[in-house]
Amino acid sequence: MDSVAEIELAPTLLVVDDELVQRLIVSRMAEKIGYAASSVATLEEAAGLLQKRDVDVVVLDLSLRDRDGIELLRDIARFGRNPVLIFISGFDGRVRETAARLAMALGLRVAGTLAKPVRYDALLAMINGAPGNSDRTVKHRPVNLTPEMLDAALKAGEVRCLYQPKVRLKDRRITGLEALVRWYSPGMGTIGPDMFISMAERHGLIDRLTVHVLDSALAQLHAWHVIDPALRMAVNLSPCSLGDLKLPERIGELLDVNGVDAGHLMLEVTEGAVMADYISAADILTRLRIRGVGISVDDFGTGHSSLLSLLRLPFGELKIDQSFVRGLLTDPDSTKIVQAVLSLAASMDLHVVAEGIETEAVARRLTELGAETGQGYLFAPPLGAAAVTALLHEALHDS
Repeated sequence: MDSVAEIELAPTLLVVDDELVQRLIVSRMAEKIGYAASSVATLEEAAGLLQKRDVDVVVLDLSLRDRDGIELLRDIARFGRNPVLIFISGFDGRVRETAARLAMALGLRVAGTLAKPVRYDALLAMINGAPGNSDRTVKHRPVNLTPEMLDAALKAGEVRCLYQPKVRLKDRRITGLEALVRWYSPGMGTIGPDMFISMAERHGLIDRLTVHVLDSALAQLHAWHVIDPALRMAVNLSPCSLGDLKLPERIGELLDVNGVDAGHLMLEVTEGAVMADYISAADILTRLRIRGVGISVDDFGTGHSSLLSLLRLPFGELKIDQSFVRGLLTDPDSTKIVQAVLSLAASMDLHVVAEGIETEAVARRLTELGAETGQGYLFAPPLGAAAVTALLHEALHDS
């Protein structure tokens, strides 16, 4: 029988630069560290190539004659590609960092920015420290999702939770988990929440979905308390839920039914959700807090009323938005924002969770700045209940 050799393909890198010498220099640098490098001189060539195939890393010049590299970002996002981006330019650092923040706002991965001429050691360090893919859920995009399909999925048990650990940064001990909902369709594969949450909100299914997630998460937490009684569970609340004045009673019933103390539940809400209907949100969140439920402000720093909401509402925790965490080593402004948030939280006696941690270097820097808790793919992706159970048993054995 003939043997079949397995060929390991080299990672790919694309240089987009209108200067031939720069294209050659960066390509040779990439090839030295094992990349299959290619290069193009125009945005049209880059867009054509990226539309046809995936590339692991794109090194993009921000200035291409009378065009700018920013235009390519929209194409990359539209194509659904997810390369790691490295921006190079002769412009000052603030222009490069603004471009990097724009790319992250589009949901793209950014390793950082480099000034021209590019140095080999700087390029190597940036590629080695590049962020991982933060959206690792396999998605099969259905053509037509309907409320009736979601209703049937809830009845059939196709809507389930994954759990992403929150860890204490100094020793990596799991201190809590965040419940993340997924729809597992036999015919369409795994459907992420971004594809059905808004539909549930529009068609009056969000309350059922919220209760379903809370019930599942609390039942699982009760089981995990046998291994670690101190674990806490975080669940996201839809803005629509903050208009339901009966929500505190419903959550109280779910806590009682599942045998979980209110202090072990953390509800995460965004600043925008709170400020959309402040009076109703203040009513509901205050009553929940009186019952002992923790309240966390999610994606902190991305809204417009952060300080106002912190001062007026009973938050006990805030989560630093992942865009600032990921830019911690490459964007000076992100570092300043993280430092300011940690200082503010300390002065107001708020617990802080840094989300979106994907590299050891970022975890170390956060620890140096005084952050205590982190969450991200460096520690674990969203996991099924069995995988989390195994992690908890392993931690118990090692302690």
